[in-house]
Amino acid sequence: MQTGPRTAEGKAAFSLNAMSHGLTSAKVIIHGESLAEFHDLLFSLLEEHLPATPTEAMLVNEMAQARWRLDRVRRRQDQAFESETLDQKLLALLLRYATTYERGFFKCLETLKKLQRERLAQPKPPFVSQKAGQSALFAMQNPFTAPPKPSPDLEDLAAPGAA
Repeated sequence: MQTGPRTAEGKAAFSLNAMSHGLTSAKVIIHGESLAEFHDLLFSLLEEHLPATPTEAMLVNEMAQARWRLDRVRRRQDQAFESETLDQKLLALLLRYATTYERGFFKCLETLKKLQRERLAQPKPPFVSQKAGQSALFAMQNPFTAPPKPSPDLEDLAAPGAA
């Protein structure tokens, strides 16, 4: 009776058994790709777009993943064109994945830009120097310069239970 791989190395090798092209892999980085190169791509996009919220950061991360997968598709297309025979079904599949990843990238970019425009368009409170803020606070505390307090209602002045 087979029980499958038992060692970490065996399990890692076994996990690659069904991978033919890696285009639908749940993993962003597959065997043979460089994690450092992916991080370079991600950090360059983060530096370019400067996300200010978790949602913006998530969109930049998804852009990096889509671009990384698109580059994988393009490498695979190059390999397909270099082969002895041209596999039309494989090329159609690669074109479909390339289109999917390009759309994903640009959809995230469009959404990111929209969110950043909305965030930047929100009115900012006017600048008040610390000195002016302290002066206003002290003026509010000074009984001679403070604004008048609201006058009490006549009903509040009536004796309790007089109603």
